Amino acid sequence: MGEGSASENELNATTFQTYVYLIKTGKPVGPRDVMRGANLSSPSVAYRNLQKLIDLGLVVKDAHSNYIVKEKISVKGYVWWGKNLIPRFLIFGFIFIGVLTAEIAVIVPHIIIGDPIERSLWLLTALTVVTATIFLVEGLRWRQKGTNKNNP
Repeated sequence: MGEGSASENELNATTFQTYVYLIKTGKPVGPRDVMRGANLSSPSVAYRNLQKLIDLGLVVKDAHSNYIVKEKISVKGYVWWGKNLIPRFLIFGFIFIGVLTAEIAVIVPHIIIGDPIERSLWLLTALTVVTATIFLVEGLRWRQKGTNKNNP
């Protein structure tokens, strides 16, 4: 994952959709495939987006007039996980779910044997639930926004 010659701000929503589709496909595709896969209105829109991606140095055209990604750029607020773009908030949310699991693993034996549990552990657990929820909700909002926004 390199820092591309293009800035993410140079990509509009449809160009970004085209770019993400090409990454997910991982093989050379033509403008009609891009139109269908990126949900674009026509092959000419796909061609314009592909041409812009070529001009930005992110995509190359092969000898068979197919297009393939030359370079992945980093996208603010997201992480590439293989061919998928994941909001960072989701990653943090899952980290807090792991912490919550550990806290529950400490609390359950105390409840089973009837040992008292300190209030600070209850407070910490409640705080972890709230934090995990906030990160997961925001991550899902960013994920939804990523498919609808004008500047990814």
